[in-house]
Amino acid sequence: MKLLIVGSSVEDFIHSGDAILNQPGGLFYTASAVDALMGHEDKCYLLTNMSESQKHHYFPLYNGFNLELVNRVEKLPVIHLFIKEQGERDEKYENLTDPIKFDTTKIVDMNFDGILVNLITGYDLDCEALKGLKSTINSPVFLDIHSLTRPMKSDGTREFAKIENIDEWLSSVDILQANETEIMCCGTAEMEELIVENILNLGVKIVLVTKGNLGSRMYYKIEGETNSIFAKAHPVTTINKVGCGDLFGATYFMSFLANNDPIKSLYYANAAGAAVSTYDSTALIKNLKNDIDTLLYEK
Repeated sequence: MKLLIVGSSVEDFIHSGDAILNQPGGLFYTASAVDALMGHEDKCYLLTNMSESQKHHYFPLYNGFNLELVNRVEKLPVIHLFIKEQGERDEKYENLTDPIKFDTTKIVDMNFDGILVNLITGYDLDCEALKGLKSTINSPVFLDIHSLTRPMKSDGTREFAKIENIDEWLSSVDILQANETEIMCCGTAEMEELIVENILNLGVKIVLVTKGNLGSRMYYKIEGETNSIFAKAHPVTTINKVGCGDLFGATYFMSFLANNDPIKSLYYANAAGAAVSTYDSTALIKNLKNDIDTLLYEK
């Protein structure tokens, strides 16, 4: 498998109660999952920005990836995440960088099997750049809609809002991931099922909606009819709420590219999301494959 991962590397400050944890964020979680799940024959390229002053957050992890497409910038975005007991976290951004740059002439002959795009900041790429990637590489595109659903205010805070040009974004997407709040920003309807129906009618093949400690649902069409499967959450003790969706998406896409089985991939990714929710350190992500197998197969 040859995979291209696209998105912003950022620096997180996680505010939980009276504690503040400073650690790598954004694409770091996606890359950590891919690193834990890659086989010896797999190759992965990162299309992201990197800052020398914040480099220590991402290495040695990023040494396991091809970095020839990485852009050098003075400083990466800094995100303050305010974790709540229930509901969506609050976010405040500092130092939002320009969109990630790339040269299509460098990637046209790289023959990627898939493109995993995680809109960490929502400004990582615009929809025209995504269209350019899709037309140049012509491989399946997995899009985690993530922060595109949260326009930024002048003070750096973000609130959910409907995405005005969602049809343009989805014209390049094969698999879409959103959480249960984000999916409601992906259309004008007021019901998840109606929004997803429209998304599938636009040509997206699979829609994944993560639902926190309830589990995840996958929508897809069979002979023109919309179907869905719900994967119930695993009964684990949750101590971490950051990065679970990122690992879910990376795990799903890698599994899907490997076996072309959307149902198997759903349950595999659902176990990945549960596993990472039990980690008290990002260093434990290296155990992801074994922990997925434990949740799925051990009784």
